[in-house]
Amino acid sequence: MKLFKSAALVFCILCFVFPAHHALASPARDQLQTTIDKLLEILKDPSLKGEEHTEQRRDALRKVIRERFSQTKMAQLTLGRHWRKRTREEKKQFAELFGKLLEKTYISKVEAYTDEKVVFVKEFVKKRKAQIYTKVVTDTVEIPIDYRMFRKKDGTWMVYDIVIEGVSLVGNYRSQFDQSLQKGSYEDLVRDLKTK
Repeated sequence: MKLFKSAALVFCILCFVFPAHHALASPARDQLQTTIDKLLEILKDPSLKGEEHTEQRRDALRKVIRERFSQTKMAQLTLGRHWRKRTREEKKQFAELFGKLLEKTYISKVEAYTDEKVVFVKEFVKKRKAQIYTKVVTDTVEIPIDYRMFRKKDGTWMVYDIVIEGVSLVGNYRSQFDQSLQKGSYEDLVRDLKTK
């Protein structure tokens, strides 16, 4: 859990910063950049600044994040082999709980936005999958952050995993959830997610 929290912290603070423009970008990268730009607009909006506007600001951030990040796909991948055993209602509930966990973990960190620079390094697109390689550049460090995306039938590209300095967010959660399910029941895992 500690590894995830530090990775999430880096992701949250750094993934929502202004990216460098690239003229020959793929639709996957263009859509990711559009999302980042929208988040920046919210964070820079004077009418949403301050403690008195926290809920309004966070609601706006959540809406944009949910448009680009597939909570259902991420939830499915984190449960791995255990996903198939779940009923339709359980899958829906788990995706909602997992989405809330992600938001709770990092949305407050996004608000600590500073002016780091995101450089798009390269991208690989093959049919309905893409991986966008970026690095976040500060005065003292460069942090690689890669986005794994899939294309829906309507052409929308969705993020289903983030890899920060070689650590997969989904892989990290899958390992944690698998250990929990080996020690206890699915109901115990759901209870844990609700308390988090």
